Amino acid sequence: MNVKNIKSFVEFYESLGVSTFLTHSQRSQSFQKNLSVQKKGNFSLKKNNNDEKSNNLKILKKKIEHSECNLKDIASNLVFSDGNCNSKIMVIGEAPGAEEDKIGKPFVGEAGKLLDKMFSYIFLNREKNFYLTNIVFWRPPGNRVPNNQEIEMCLPFVKEHIKIINPKLLILLGNIATRSLLQINEGITKIRGKKFFYLDKQNNMKIEVIPIFHPAYLLRNPIEKKHVWEDLKKIYMIIKKNKIC
Repeated sequence: MNVKNIKSFVEFYESLGVSTFLTHSQRSQSFQKNLSVQKKGNFSLKKNNNDEKSNNLKILKKKIEHSECNLKDIASNLVFSDGNCNSKIMVIGEAPGAEEDKIGKPFVGEAGKLLDKMFSYIFLNREKNFYLTNIVFWRPPGNRVPNNQEIEMCLPFVKEHIKIINPKLLILLGNIATRSLLQINEGITKIRGKKFFYLDKQNNMKIEVIPIFHPAYLLRNPIEKKHVWEDLKKIYMIIKKNKIC
């Protein structure tokens, strides 16, 4: 870790009033050990798998474009995804905001900047090792919460999205994503940071899940940022333990 990263790391601790450390070992070295390196003999197979995944994502996007969600008639753009589709960490939020609607990518506004900053402290970068999408693919007018009909319309596509990416870890941001995919009624305040599993029996999938506060909520309620570091530590330890990334 260079001096600039150490300075940022310490500043993050100080801003949250945190005095405990993540681990006694050298974080940068231990994290790098978890990055998988493909052998030359597997290069062709990996390339084929990645091509198939990219093609399946294009097909899914077309399906969503031709769906009957009422939001697409009033939104500017379909907001499908961002990040590395070959990563093993998938992050799912609620719905696009104004900036996302304008550009057509998730988490590019102020909430997205905060999310990137939070994840950078545990060495996650959307260009390298995590993938982003939302429960709903179009911006609800006035940034309102998506209604049940809109969620139900998009949810089968979200589940197909998860199947295609096939992550080892799902990070769910806020109430809408958590309740929709885990089928629970408790609010994010009670369940944030706890471990759950996303189950898709039809496709024989069982994926570890960590729900955390949505960064947009943290911008509106900065006092809740004090909980963020504990959740980030849990995510980091899961990544380290399961050699994800």
